[in-house]
Amino acid sequence: MITIKLPYKSTLEFQDKLFSLRKQYSSVVRYSYNRLKDGLTEKEIRDSFSKLNNINYLDVWTKQCGIIEAKSILTKNGDDKVIFGGKHNFLNRIKNKISGDLLKDKRLLPLTIFGEKSQKGNRKFKLDILNNNQIIYKLNKKEHFILELPNLRNNFKKKLSNLQLLNENVGSTYQIKLTDKYIFFSFEEEVEHTKELDDNIYIGIDLNPEFIGLSIKKGDDILHTECFNLSKIIEKFKKLNKSSNSLEMKYLNNKLNHEILEISKKISEISLKNKCKFIFIEDLKFKNEKNHKSFNRLTKNLWKRNIFIDNLEKRCVLNGQKIYKINPVYTSFIGNCIYEYVDPINASLEIGRRGFELIIKKTKKFYPELWIKNSLKDQWKEYFSEFPDSWKELFGLVKNSKLRYRVSTDDVVFSKFKTEKSYITYLCNQSC
Repeated sequence: MITIKLPYKSTLEFQDKLFSLRKQYSSVVRYSYNRLKDGLTEKEIRDSFSKLNNINYLDVWTKQCGIIEAKSILTKNGDDKVIFGGKHNFLNRIKNKISGDLLKDKRLLPLTIFGEKSQKGNRKFKLDILNNNQIIYKLNKKEHFILELPNLRNNFKKKLSNLQLLNENVGSTYQIKLTDKYIFFSFEEEVEHTKELDDNIYIGIDLNPEFIGLSIKKGDDILHTECFNLSKIIEKFKKLNKSSNSLEMKYLNNKLNHEILEISKKISEISLKNKCKFIFIEDLKFKNEKNHKSFNRLTKNLWKRNIFIDNLEKRCVLNGQKIYKINPVYTSFIGNCIYEYVDPINASLEIGRRGFELIIKKTKKFYPELWIKNSLKDQWKEYFSEFPDSWKELFGLVKNSKLRYRVSTDDVVFSKFKTEKSYITYLCNQSC
């Protein structure tokens, strides 16, 4: 068991509630300790809590944590008498060296919440280290409080981030102790097993404001494809003609940020399930487009690519994966000329191929061999008697002729992502 002690910041409202919580929790621990010494069972103690006044802030699990702590104190001290607040402070109070109020403060225990594997590690706390360097205390269903952590040392950051990932996927437990200034994380440090990754399996990711396409390949074989559709929530932004400070806009923005992070988490899980060693993503750099307000708003404000990439990069580091940014020129055009999936997936296939060829295999195959699928050949045959020898030249001809080449997402059925409340839908072409 290791323990990490960190200072934290919170609101005055939370500190007021925490004082009451600690006071009531301390009362439960002392009461439970004395009843255990009297020979009562845990059930009998729970049934007798009605005799205690003013423990209305404590839910059933927090009271149970008080009993668990009381049992721990009894086990540790045996028949020795325990003086809560410390014998030294008790004697100083008798000698009138300290005030009664100070002794009460000394008798105030940290709020202690023990972990549960079935509750993602801990029922009352949620780790949000990877995304926001904070944890969330859930007093009840309606009242949640954010506890902001300081900038963490690399070893603390890695341990707590691993703990978060472990509880997102497999499940572990961690204990939290909370005082007015410090938070204590206690958990069994998992032996770090090297994740089984395959040097020949890689994932390509295509990003645009309304869709995220991904594909996983082993060599030339396609193992998995998926497409996330964000168009519904983006459309809500476009229709909502309100200030960015309005409650509606803030809600949508927070919702979009949350959904993007959930997609990053899902992609990380898929990549590990398929043993992907390498992840290739577009290297996107934009300049402001004059007189294109809608384009700028879509790419600068509503497109959360930096949040997505930053979170995915953190997960890759913890998973032992390598992530690379790839020049995306013509990837959508080439992908749609070769493959029969929807546009974002087709582009991701070319991004993955390009990254694996150039960075891992270190060939000079920036472009694949020029090859056009039969459906496009038939569609274009009246425009071309023969096709040029390069992708760049072909793209120029298609663009000038205003020919269609993208495989639309309009004709496919997307499923709800995660829950019915989600604004995101997705399309999965392999086992998800």
